[in-house]
Amino acid sequence: MCHSDRPDTTPTADRPVGIDVGLESFTTLHTGAKTAPPKFYRRAHKKLAHAQRNLSRVQKGSNNHKKARQRVAKIHQKIKNQRTDWLHKHALGIIQNHDTVCIEDLNVRGLARTKLAKSFMDTALSTFMQMLREKAEWHGRQVVQVGRFYASSKTCHACHTKAALTLSDRVWMCPTCGTTHDRDVNAAINILHEGVRLLAVGTTESQNAAGDPGSPAKRRRVGR
Repeated sequence: MCHSDRPDTTPTADRPVGIDVGLESFTTLHTGAKTAPPKFYRRAHKKLAHAQRNLSRVQKGSNNHKKARQRVAKIHQKIKNQRTDWLHKHALGIIQNHDTVCIEDLNVRGLARTKLAKSFMDTALSTFMQMLREKAEWHGRQVVQVGRFYASSKTCHACHTKAALTLSDRVWMCPTCGTTHDRDVNAAINILHEGVRLLAVGTTESQNAAGDPGSPAKRRRVGR
């Protein structure tokens, strides 16, 4: 009898989740649960800066230069390993506990070019998104990406009024219905609702990680 290492891919319940990602909280679920962002690079910054200064002071080509370069590389590798391990565990926890993951399709490359670049690179959002898709495929779950221009943060999930917000507005009150919102939780709720809607109407933005035939990538290939 042949046994597969692949886990049971049959969803056990209808458990969709809406997720807002960012810097204040790495992930915020529509339930209000928040996870702080990893800051492995920032925690190792002093040690790394010291190692880099030592590297710049020694003569190139010498044994001391080689050792100093290895120390810098070792610190970078440790940061990378810590971040990757954290992202794997966080993505796996979300996929194991939810059948449908609705998340915003962020322009991570664009964000990485802003003044917040170091923070975005440290949180490794693009890597996290890729891990979600891979783990969803393995576990038979689905990831629904909501368009990046959808106003998830600025739209009141109760009455759908759009408010004029700045990045510093973390809590705001809807001018129409008076509902007070946590910016990230409100965004996650809206992302959930929009993701479920996209899934229901079967648009090309709704795709499972295994590769929906109607996904944008496959449509582009077919159209060529």
